[in-house]
Amino acid sequence: MEKQQISNENQYQRGMANSPTANRGNSFSNRVPLAETKSVVDAYILGIVFGCLGAHHFYLRRIGFGVLYFFTFGLFGVGYLIDLFRMPYLVAMTNKEIADPKLRNKANISDAYVLWFPCGILGFHHFYLKNPGLGVLYFLTLGVFGIGWLIDLFRIPSLVQEHNSRDPSELRLKSVGAACVFTISPLGLLGSHHFYLGNIGFAFAYFFTFGLLGVGWIVDWFRVCILVQRANNAIKNGPDNRKYIDDAYVLWFPFGLLGLHHFYLNRPIWGILYFFTFGLVGIGWLIDGFRIPCLVKDANRISTENGLIIVPPGQPIQQTGHPVAASQTGYPLAASQTGYGTNVMTPPPQVILSAQGYPMSGYYPIQYPYQQYATQYPPSGYMYAAMAVQYQPGAPPAYPIPPHTGESNGNHISTEFHGTNISTLPYNTDMSMEKPPPYSEKDAKSNLSP
Repeated sequence: MEKQQISNENQYQRGMANSPTANRGNSFSNRVPLAETKSVVDAYILGIVFGCLGAHHFYLRRIGFGVLYFFTFGLFGVGYLIDLFRMPYLVAMTNKEIADPKLRNKANISDAYVLWFPCGILGFHHFYLKNPGLGVLYFLTLGVFGIGWLIDLFRIPSLVQEHNSRDPSELRLKSVGAACVFTISPLGLLGSHHFYLGNIGFAFAYFFTFGLLGVGWIVDWFRVCILVQRANNAIKNGPDNRKYIDDAYVLWFPFGLLGLHHFYLNRPIWGILYFFTFGLVGIGWLIDGFRIPCLVKDANRISTENGLIIVPPGQPIQQTGHPVAASQTGYPLAASQTGYGTNVMTPPPQVILSAQGYPMSGYYPIQYPYQQYATQYPPSGYMYAAMAVQYQPGAPPAYPIPPHTGESNGNHISTEFHGTNISTLPYNTDMSMEKPPPYSEKDAKSNLSP
């Protein structure tokens, strides 16, 4: 049995040594099974006879190219002729992809150039490089009226490099080259570059005004790199409502007479006023030419302020695991009978707290005429954030204040609030009490009597 296994291994090694890809310095030849390696001879036979129908591409597991050659008769014969010269390269690439399947997602320059001429005018090379948006645009506009197609002759190496270095898990950023093609082409008059960069507002403004009568279109030639940078920042960090001075000036001339810059700066009333008065008879429009930087600064300041999280007064928010109300300043409010709190800037006239947040020993729970708030003492060791009692000045206290006997365990609390002196009160720090003191509803009602 062992001899038969050794014999099979020797036959496999001899077969690999005689394979067309052996002894060419390719390390992958030692890892690819003989039955799966592709032969240059077989590829040439299929390419010469049926290459116009893509037979050699089907053999080399390039199904997409095979289908494309079948319906375009070998890219109108051009791709068929080029493949006769690059057949060994195609076979070597296929064998590498068999050894390392990760290489199948990589593009190569030769394929991109084969698709660029002549079918690149229909965007075939962009579809190959996973740029479907540009592919559809080239298909509908014949390579952006031939201009984009000619520019791609020089930028195909960078497009291939960008495709190969792209991580599928990363965000799809905008390309400066693609934005330049959209901007310089006549479609830029219709806002194609703004559609590409996600500036929908500017895109429709350009579409209905033919690039702001061509002025904005020409200005965009010189600031397209800045626009791409802003679009990529928005993709990375989320939408940004920041306004920019250059955008405001582009809208100010000449359509600022209709208030476009005011609409952009979130000043709709001024925009409507300029629209019906033709920029305040042109006077307001001229003045805005000097004060646009200030208007942009104010718009960004207001946008920043509105973007802050503001909790309405009295609305409970979650803080440290307990519901706490918040004031307009964002600070928590003091406790009150309603449970929603009062503003911390106006504390209650009289507050009695234990030093450690525990209820004072010897005090009964408080019962108000309209609602009873405490019927039981909390379990031993439970921490209160605060225990507050509020009453109106001049009204009788809702609880009995025991006289100060001077006898205590040495722990006292003394406080003064709004000129009201509170006598030093003894309290017991022994927290071992588990049962509340005797209490009845009759005692509570007697405490409320004047």
